[in-house]
Amino acid sequence: METAEQQVDGQGPALLSQRNVLMALGALAVLIPVLFGINYILNPATLPVKNVSFEGPFRHVNRDALAQAVAPLVSGNFLLLNLNAIKTRAESVPWVYQVSVRREWPDGVHIRFTEQTLAARWGDTQWINTAGDLVDLGSRHGPAGLPLLSGPQGTQAQVFAEYQQLDAFLVRDGLPITSLTLTTRGTWRTVVGRNLLLVLGHHALNAKLARFLTVYMHALSGQRQLMRRVDLRYSNGFAVQWRAHAGATADPGAEG
Repeated sequence: METAEQQVDGQGPALLSQRNVLMALGALAVLIPVLFGINYILNPATLPVKNVSFEGPFRHVNRDALAQAVAPLVSGNFLLLNLNAIKTRAESVPWVYQVSVRREWPDGVHIRFTEQTLAARWGDTQWINTAGDLVDLGSRHGPAGLPLLSGPQGTQAQVFAEYQQLDAFLVRDGLPITSLTLTTRGTWRTVVGRNLLLVLGHHALNAKLARFLTVYMHALSGQRQLMRRVDLRYSNGFAVQWRAHAGATADPGAEG
């Protein structure tokens, strides 16, 4: 009996080893087709993109320019598309504002976009949209009649926000802002109407404008065409320079 039991016990490790081999072979039998399937699906030649569609107003955006911009990124395997890269590339096209991209099974890509809404010019070549973002239209022209804003590099958001506040003051009294400038020394200057320059100084701009508009509406609006320049940098008043008037005041000096 002892000899028989020893023989049975001796077969245990061998049976276990055979069982492990069989399990490993079974796992490979399942895994190999899966790996081949994954390799097939992720192959760039598999599931090629065949259709790219666009949704947007196309009032200013050029369809051909948009299609050419995204073309290198919407080819190849449908499942391997980098949607964020497509979005970024589409948003670089002039006049495009915001973009969303989605896959359309089994072989399509749908690109939806909105166009920029411009609120002002920035310097000689750029524009600012209604969100205060800087916009480069490339060589394309923006709409005429928008105010001209300018300032040191990187101040466009600050200048645009100040423009919105000041214009709300001035437009009610028939003096919409034509241009607004923040100088390198921090002085604010604005041209209102067609050609009246207001030198506002560095701070308390709203209070200075309110003081000026009170006097303007009661005593100066009738002489608007004769006013060339108003310096509001005084503590309790302002100085007017006239275009053609016997009592014209002297120019209060260069802006700081």
